[in-house]
Amino acid sequence: MRPNQVVRFRGMVQDMFDNEFFMDTYEVCNKNTGATRLQPGRYKDIAECGKDETIITSSPHCETGDRLVYYCVPIPGENEWVKKVYQDKNPHVGEASSSHDTSQKKRCIAEEDSSYTTGNVCDNQTVEEMVSMESESMGECGETKRSKTDGGDEITQEYQGTGNDGTRAVASLTVNLNFPIPEMKGTPCLLKIYDDLNFSLNEIIEVVGILSVDPTLSSRGIDHEEGDSLAMDLEEEAAHNLPPSLVPRLHVLTAQKVSHTNPLLPTDLSCSKELSVIQNMRETREMLCQVLQEAFLGDALAAELMICHLVSSVYLRKDVIALGKYSMNISGVSKSLQEQQYTFLLYKLISSLVTQSHFFSMTLSNMNTTNFIPKKDYQANRLISGLLQLSQHTHLVLDETALTAGQLDTKGVQNLTALGNIINWQKADYEFQYHQIEQQTNIPVLILSEGRAMISSDAEVRLDPKHSDVPAAFRNIRSKLTPDMQQRIRLYLTIARLIDYNLSDEMQKMVQDDFVHSRRDKNGITANDLHKLLVLARLVAVSCGETSLTCDVWKSAKVLENERNLRLNIGPH
Repeated sequence: MRPNQVVRFRGMVQDMFDNEFFMDTYEVCNKNTGATRLQPGRYKDIAECGKDETIITSSPHCETGDRLVYYCVPIPGENEWVKKVYQDKNPHVGEASSSHDTSQKKRCIAEEDSSYTTGNVCDNQTVEEMVSMESESMGECGETKRSKTDGGDEITQEYQGTGNDGTRAVASLTVNLNFPIPEMKGTPCLLKIYDDLNFSLNEIIEVVGILSVDPTLSSRGIDHEEGDSLAMDLEEEAAHNLPPSLVPRLHVLTAQKVSHTNPLLPTDLSCSKELSVIQNMRETREMLCQVLQEAFLGDALAAELMICHLVSSVYLRKDVIALGKYSMNISGVSKSLQEQQYTFLLYKLISSLVTQSHFFSMTLSNMNTTNFIPKKDYQANRLISGLLQLSQHTHLVLDETALTAGQLDTKGVQNLTALGNIINWQKADYEFQYHQIEQQTNIPVLILSEGRAMISSDAEVRLDPKHSDVPAAFRNIRSKLTPDMQQRIRLYLTIARLIDYNLSDEMQKMVQDDFVHSRRDKNGITANDLHKLLVLARLVAVSCGETSLTCDVWKSAKVLENERNLRLNIGPH
């Protein structure tokens, strides 16, 4: 990547910084001739002028502008097949926008008439040399000591500074790159937006902009009148001005919110030729059902309901209820299956079909130590990320079979509560020291457990395996799941989730009559049961390529729900 190169970046908005003020237009004067000229300051971080020129800061022609600053991270949980498709489409593009292992290896920067504002960049300059330049550019701010952790998302920095009163302060801290998922790798980016474009936390956006990697951006000196605030200001300065070799700056030319992250589909689905898959939705659904039935060791009911879970998405919020979610608990994962690594093999299959996913083993240690909820750090003026800061449609698979006897501490209980809020209400309460801010989510959650899960879900399915040979089942899947079939299923899952669905007046009346008739029976359905049935019927319909509810789909949904209840000894409705 060259400085001032136009690049494309995909990522998730992890934090929003304060607006940044800059010189939109400024006047420079030649010290030898006295000639003046206007210089544009947009799309660059450092005001430029020639060797014998100075900036006239008091000129009436100077104009100040402001720009929005977003901190974006690689898309959390983006699966390997998605990255591979993007790389195959763009073979010359690096991995900066994905969550690959882009630990800072040596990179060459070819110089083609482009230069840093502080001087020309040498050919074949490596990241280590850039880091050296960043350290030298610290000036009066003192020394910088940096060491990367194994996770690749933290650097330790030591900043020294002197206030106007002679006070010397040292701010030594480990700056987190704020990746939501531990051990996640990739390159984050600071986006600087000039147009009136507003994005929200956790949204996935795609931008095209001008790359800025000036080494002097790693930190700039701060003038202080009070020495007491020096260390705190240095910490905020360090958090907001990370080395551009680790966090490049991108001056945005155009940006858009991404409705899905499937690289096999265009962003605008209205004119997509891939929509022809809808004509074969039932056929593709049957293929997926056979694959999942094999994965669930012959359990057809679990396979049917799993399809509904995979295409579920929140489509409407009414008061505190998130309509469209379908969290699922697969219980009955016996010790024998656990010993054969069943939960992880099942997750690997899911991750090969959906665009984003994450597997979390609910051990006591993980529950008591992992940060689930993002928390505002007012000293660094940053939002410290947590595991549940995920973009929409990221499939979260929780392995409760890993939980052993023991005690959850205060943090563990808080994490369990946070998971419950995601599963039942699709919301997360971000910590802002003296108050909480509710953040809406759209994260499908699958819980794998031996007994009933600790957290209630929309549907518990008791696994009924016909055999217990886990390796043989997944060998069969690998042999049957051809690349062409995989691609069809990947297209199918995204398209089914995005299908427009409506409930006609005629079908509403039919459902109401059915509900009234059922209430007369001893085991009649309740209002809550009706709500679950309507959600399930919607998911069955879209998974079959239907855009509205039909009588056949309604009957199928009732059959599935009755079978699920019978298996749990609840009794049929």
